[in-house]
Amino acid sequence: MEKVRVGMELLFLLIFIVLVASGKMMLWLTIFVISLLTAAVFGRYFCGYICPMNTLMRLSEMISMKMGWQSNSVPKWLQSRVTPWVVLVLMILTTIFSKRILQREFPVLLILLFVAFFVTLRLKPWAFHNHICPYGALLRLTGKYAKFATTVNASDCIGCKKCAKVCDANAITFESPSKEARIDPSICHQCAACITICPVDAIRYQK
Repeated sequence: MEKVRVGMELLFLLIFIVLVASGKMMLWLTIFVISLLTAAVFGRYFCGYICPMNTLMRLSEMISMKMGWQSNSVPKWLQSRVTPWVVLVLMILTTIFSKRILQREFPVLLILLFVAFFVTLRLKPWAFHNHICPYGALLRLTGKYAKFATTVNASDCIGCKKCAKVCDANAITFESPSKEARIDPSICHQCAACITICPVDAIRYQK
């Protein structure tokens, strides 16, 4: 499953680069809108398999962990739920201003890619996913009601917490006092990393 995910990430990163180079960003926006709408059925698969930011952030995290730069804490000013919406509004306003006043395309997505990469050099990936990314804020709305999602069979879970260690979205918590894992579908990327790591097959992608 991991090889499939990595292959799809690299494929869509290539598609993203080609679309940016050819000035066809509307096609990429179409891909995102489709994934946004279908997240209500299949969950936030865009983040786990398609998003070019997430692909580059994996590389950034590898570098950060080798250098010992990454921190587990998130600054208080970054923890507000408002932040990604502010970023989204700034992106829209910048795009409108650039097209109508400057008569040129402003590379908003490329800038966001760089932000994602450099933020992950210092903070865990979920800090960007959950507290900065405007796409994540939108997907949180539809992903919350996913008909199919990665879920935990409580009767099988042994509370080993291995799944939480591999979750880039910080979507897994543990219920007290049973210590059983619970996955928040609104921020889960449906990447299946937790399914692969679970030693008792307690986690499945299902209705």
